[in-house]
Amino acid sequence: MPSSKNRRRVEVPIYMHDRLVEIAASEDRTVANVLHELLFSSLFTYRPTWVPSKHLDTFNARARGALDLAREAAAALGHDYIGTEHLLLGLLHDEGGIAAQVLTALGLTLEQARTEVEARIGRGQTLVDDALDYAPRARKVLGLAMDEAQHLDSGYVRTEHILLAIVRDGGGIAADILDTAGVLGKVRGETLTRLGQRATQANIDN
Repeated sequence: MPSSKNRRRVEVPIYMHDRLVEIAASEDRTVANVLHELLFSSLFTYRPTWVPSKHLDTFNARARGALDLAREAAAALGHDYIGTEHLLLGLLHDEGGIAAQVLTALGLTLEQARTEVEARIGRGQTLVDDALDYAPRARKVLGLAMDEAQHLDSGYVRTEHILLAIVRDGGGIAADILDTAGVLGKVRGETLTRLGQRATQANIDN
């Protein structure tokens, strides 16, 4: 496709081009039309993957503290990565955060969650250092947390956004623990209720 005022040339590997040609031929369309549809769909649904060096500043102090607690939880269990289950433990450990308040109100405690984590993946057998990396799903969840904060018009990612992201992703160990506890489908409603109450109180105070 030639470049023009409203277009730019995009180079793709040959195997991708060949596949695009196959799809276009089978559907009696142009390659450009097929590529436009695929790119538009992907760009519309794209969510950023969380990169600590780039995105940590978008998390408020409490949310960053929860991430530190998640790292400590992983290390205490002898796990050499930080997964969604550790994020859940970090959120529950910070009792002052909205995420912990929501989960506590729904009947899930830190001790219960820790027991569930150990039952699912056990304890590691070796000591781990502080240089733990985030598992791909945890990075995805934290990327979704940024998206949740944006949709809720928050200037920073907070603990409740991380919790909402865990629920929204729905596929990690943390979401499975919430589902087993019978609270997965209740988290968003309880969170939004508490955020509404906080906003109301702020308006009264002002």
